[in-house]
Amino acid sequence: MFCVYIHVPFCKKVCDYCDFRVMPSQSKIFAEYTDLLCKQIVSFEGGNPGLLASARTLYLGGGTPSELPAEFLHRIFECLASVGLDISKLNEVSMEFNPESTSRQSVQNAVELGVNRISLGIQTFDANLLKLVGRSHSVEAGLEALNLLTCTSNLQVNADLMFDLPGQTVEGFLADVDRLSDFPLNHVSFYGLNVSPRSRLGHRVDRGELAVNEDLYEPMYMSGVEILKRKGFERYEVSNFARPGFESAHNQNYWNRGEYAGFGPGAHSYLHAVRYYAPEIYPRWRDYVKSGCPESMLSFDRLRREDEIMELLWLSLRQSRGISTEDLEKMGIALDKSVCERWISKGFLKHGNLSNLLQSKSCLRLEGRGWIFMDDIVTDLANTYSNLE
Repeated sequence: MFCVYIHVPFCKKVCDYCDFRVMPSQSKIFAEYTDLLCKQIVSFEGGNPGLLASARTLYLGGGTPSELPAEFLHRIFECLASVGLDISKLNEVSMEFNPESTSRQSVQNAVELGVNRISLGIQTFDANLLKLVGRSHSVEAGLEALNLLTCTSNLQVNADLMFDLPGQTVEGFLADVDRLSDFPLNHVSFYGLNVSPRSRLGHRVDRGELAVNEDLYEPMYMSGVEILKRKGFERYEVSNFARPGFESAHNQNYWNRGEYAGFGPGAHSYLHAVRYYAPEIYPRWRDYVKSGCPESMLSFDRLRREDEIMELLWLSLRQSRGISTEDLEKMGIALDKSVCERWISKGFLKHGNLSNLLQSKSCLRLEGRGWIFMDDIVTDLANTYSNLE
C-alpha cells in the first residue's frame, strides 16, 4: 500500500518536551509554506507520474495542522487533486488537531475537505502537568474539543495521552485513561515521555529542576492497557488501542513497511526500499523547493540487510499480530529457537498453536511484560538469527 504524509510545521507554542522540527505559528509565512508545499508535491509527481493517484491514505501531521487557516488547507487539497489524488476514494484521511485550535468551524472545514479521522492531542487532564510540560491548552479546552469532535457525524476520533511525566503519579495517569475512555471514542493512544536532551524539558531535567521516575513506567503502562481492554479497546500496537475495525490504516502501513511519500520540512519518504527526507530546517527546505527539489539536497538512509532485519523484527513485534514464519522466510532468516524459548519461558513472548516455531504459519508475539521489554527482546533476536540456505 502507498500512502501520503504532509508535515505542517506550525504550533501555537512549541511544547517543552518537543524536539520535532516545528515552529511557532507565523501567519505571515502560511502562504509561502503552502506555495512551497504545492511545488514540492508537483515536483514529486513529475518524477513519479501516477504514483500519488495510487495512494490509499492521507495524513496531515505536525506540528499542528489545525493551526493552518482554511484557505491554505483548501489550496493544499486542490493541489493534491490536480496531481490525481482523489480524496473521495481514499480509505482514510487523517488530520491532527490540538484543543486550542479545535472549533466548530475548523472541524467543519476539515470534514468538508474530506477528512474522516481526527487525532486530538490531549496528553493529560491535570492542569498542573499541562503547564509543567508547556502545553498551550487548558483542561477545559481539551474537554470542549473532545465533546465537539465526538459529536461530529461520520468522523473517527483518536485522542492521545502521555504518561511518566515529571511529577505524575500512577493514580493520576490511570484517572486520565479512565476519563478519556469514557468518551465515545473509537481509538486511543498513549505514549511514555521520551525526554530529549535537545528540548526545554530535557534541559530542566539535566539541571535537576525536574525528574522522571522511570520506575513508574511499567505500572502506568500495564494498568492503562487493562483499563482500555475492559472498555473494549484492543491493543494492536504498543501505544495504540482501537475498537475492532477502527485501527489506523495509515500508521499500519508504516509498521508493515509499506511505501509512502512525505511532503513538507523534514518529511520522510520510503520508496523502492530507500528511506529519505527533505531538509528539516524551514529556510533550508525553502531553498530545496525553490531549487527544484534536487536529489542532491535530500538525506538518504539506504538500509543494509542487517538494518532491514532489525526493522522487520522491531516493526512487526511492536504490533499485536507479531511476526510470522512467512515474514521471516521472505527476509531469508530463521530465529534462534533457544532464544525464543527463553523469552517464552519468562512469559514475555508467545507463539501460535503450533509447537514448532519453525513450522509454517506459526507466529511470535509479545506477551505480558514483554511489551515493556520489547527493545531487549528485539535486540536479542536480531543478534542471534541465522540465514536460510
